[in-house]
Formats: sequence, C-alpha cells, structure tokens
Amino acid sequence: MDNNTEYNVYIDESGDEGIKRGSEWFILTAIIVPKEYDLTLSNKIVKIKNTMNMGRKEQLHWNKILKYDKKIQIIYDLISENFKIIHVAINTYEINKLKSKDIYPYFMSYLIERVSYYVSNNKGKCNIYISTRNENNKKKNLHLKNALMSKRHYHHINFKCINDIKFIDNRDRNLLQLADVCCSSFAQSIKYNTAQEWEYVLKLKANIWNYKGKIIGYGIKFYPPIEWFNLFPSLIHLIA
Repeated sequence: MDNNTEYNVYIDESGDEGIKRGSEWFILTAIIVPKEYDLTLSNKIVKIKNTMNMGRKEQLHWNKILKYDKKIQIIYDLISENFKIIHVAINTYEINKLKSKDIYPYFMSYLIERVSYYVSNNKGKCNIYISTRNENNKKKNLHLKNALMSKRHYHHINFKCINDIKFIDNRDRNLLQLADVCCSSFAQSIKYNTAQEWEYVLKLKANIWNYKGKIIGYGIKFYPPIEWFNLFPSLIHLIA
C-alpha cells in the first residue's frame, strides 16, 4: 500500500465483552482497505456470495457457514486481496480494573489507536466504519462516541489521520461483512484452538499488519499480555 493513501476501515466484533460471563474472549477486528480499492474488494465479496448461492443483498455471516470446505474456500479467495487486518483479543476472565460497560469503548479505542498507527505510518487518512446490528449495539456506540469525545478512553489515537467515524448496519456494506469473516474466523480459531481452525488465520498471514516483521503485538494484540506461544502454539507459524 502506497504512502499518501486514503483508507476505509471496517470494524466488527465477536463474543461477549462482559467480565467473567459469556464468552471468555472478546475479539475486535479492523480491516484496512485503500479507498481506491474499496469497490473492487466489495465486488469480490459479491462474487464469494454468488459461489455460495447467496443473493447480492444477503449478508455473509461466518458463523452461519457450517462446513469447513466452504469456510476455507472463502479464505483462499481472499488471500491475494489488497487489505490489512488488525485483531485485538481480550480475555474477559482476566480483566480486573474495568467495569463491563467500559470494556467496549476502552478496547474499541485501543483498536482505533492501532489503526491510526498504521494509517499515520503510511502518511494516510482514513474513514472508519463500525458495524452496528441491534439496539444494544447502538447504545454501546453512543457510549463509545461519548467516551472518545471526552477523551476518557482515547489511548494514543492519532486523530489527525482520522477523517470520520461512523456506525453502520452490517447489511449496508459488503466490507463490514468481510470484517465479520476476519473477526469471527479469528474468534473461532481461539475458541477451538486446533491446527485446522488456525488455518483460517494463518492463510491470511500476509494480510495481517506487521511492523518491522512483527505481527504479535501489532496485527494481533492480546490483552492482558499472555504467553501466546504456549496457549496458541499454532501461531508460531506467524513468525516462521
């Protein structure tokens, strides 16, 4: 991706951000697409839907695709595409200093911080689109927006490289559905933690943001920090 590029960033989530209830891991994922490539990649998602006998306006949901061969084919179809991925994985069972209602804005702003690092490092600007699907999400989005505006959870976000942040229904953007694919496949890999499940992540290694050759800590960030090589040994292949 060249310098001075304008990017569109699409963000989705997987899991339950409540502390010590629901899913153990809460995942936030951003995909970063050069704006000039946005339509091409969106059309690729339409083609993927066509191969799965889905309608153009039908939503592509990773968790509704049950067969491994269909899932891995989607991943293969995405390998050569021009976008970057950033994952933030939060172990909600290990969080002690935040209230449940603050986890979403805190870590969403943490993800946006990393997006801003990537975009500013490429001397670009970006438009951020965050998936919203129901009334509960709309309340979380309002809480996030208020938190960002009050700078309560803004970490070290470089706001100079961000043009706008919008909350959009997943149905309205094919690339929010791509964010769902990347986010939910990563969440599935963590949940089941088998070599076969991690294929979904490893096949897209080239798409995961690395900084000076490092993926862990940049394109994939665990919170709190963990000995990931013991817990998720398949990820060793990301540094091989």
